[in-house]
Amino acid sequence: MKMEVKDQVQSNGARLRAQLSAALADMMLANGTPLAVALFSALMVDLRRSQHPDGWSILFDMDDSQIVTLGANLLDALADARQAFDLPLGTRVQSDEIGSVLIGREFWVTDVARPGLFPLEATRRDAHGINLELLRYAISQQVRGKPWQRIGLPSPVFIVDSDARHLIQFPPFQPAGNVVLQRSASDTGASRFCSATPTQIEALATSIAVDMETLWKRRRLVAEQARDVRVLAENKIPKDAPGVAVRAIALDFEEQRADECLAFYVEYDGIDEAMRPGVVLDYIPAHITAWSMFNPVPSGISGRFAERDALRALGADGEIEEFAAAILRAAPEGQAAILARLTRDYEALVSFTTNLGELHAILFWRDGCIKAEVDVPGVFMKYHDWVEMYYGTYTEHEANELIGSSIASIDRLPFDIDAIIADANPLMDGGLKLRLHRPFEHQLVNCTTGQIWAR
Repeated sequence: MKMEVKDQVQSNGARLRAQLSAALADMMLANGTPLAVALFSALMVDLRRSQHPDGWSILFDMDDSQIVTLGANLLDALADARQAFDLPLGTRVQSDEIGSVLIGREFWVTDVARPGLFPLEATRRDAHGINLELLRYAISQQVRGKPWQRIGLPSPVFIVDSDARHLIQFPPFQPAGNVVLQRSASDTGASRFCSATPTQIEALATSIAVDMETLWKRRRLVAEQARDVRVLAENKIPKDAPGVAVRAIALDFEEQRADECLAFYVEYDGIDEAMRPGVVLDYIPAHITAWSMFNPVPSGISGRFAERDALRALGADGEIEEFAAAILRAAPEGQAAILARLTRDYEALVSFTTNLGELHAILFWRDGCIKAEVDVPGVFMKYHDWVEMYYGTYTEHEANELIGSSIASIDRLPFDIDAIIADANPLMDGGLKLRLHRPFEHQLVNCTTGQIWAR
């Protein structure tokens, strides 16, 4: 029976795709994605969210004029035209950043390398693919024949600190004291680098070319300040920290091109967020002489050595919070396979189908602990120590009654989880917003063996 239903859905999908393609012909989004494929993605969300018993029939009954109108509306919404419109089965579509839309309560984005729309949470954040090639080409064209062409071309870099930093970095530039010029991959103005339009990539290339010119023209000043920063950074290194060294001094000019005193980033070789040898980041504000006595030593070049050794003595790589452990228990990929990915990576995307729909979770290392952010688009979301559930109806009194109880007492969770509710408030459109007690229960984890155990 399930196979018959699946075959029917596939058959209906193929029929609707053909219908949309015939009406929209060769119409494209700004990044080259066929509009018909993007609209099909939106209509599938509409079908799922509405649960309309005659949903397929209503979609099949659309004429070419209706399809063209829907396509034009979606095109405007993705172009950040402050557009809002309703899909045929009642789901509201609203503009977000360029290349992304809010469909109901779900964020969907374009990807220049893939036709269609995709959940924001399941889309890569780094600079990669066609847009990276376009960026490097556009930069090379804008600086050709200029002295600052010598700075080179940027490459993607991923550094984990208190946040995940997807960067675009140039090679060290010797005339400026071997400073590394950098920008964030999020500087396109789109929700994701892969969602940026060619116009946005060209604009970022122009901005970066200005940074390169600024670095060239101010290279002597930058070198002098970088020299002071390096002295300060090296003085921070404890004498009993084996293998710690300054690996790079980085500079982001975007917000400080006209400033006389500059802020820098220092990259150390130390113990990183995954309790492994890796990059440790420090921020050195402008006017370092005033700040030096207040600028703390990063734990990755000091106290984290002792923390790592204590974990190793217990046979552990680090800790894992209960939400992340629950995802591992529920994922069809298997706990050992996902943990194996985290032996080398700083984060792992995990997706699988639950009773509430398709779940996307990012498992990531922070300060020696594997944590999780979870999203079932439009239905369930967990971020930091907050959980939002967009289903069920609760009064203020009913929400207050949940405080102090386990989240497991709530019906229809997408996976088994036990955490204590610290605060609960009903949402205006239905559902709950919960704050969970911190710290969550932490267990020990060995990513190589795939084992999790209590302390």
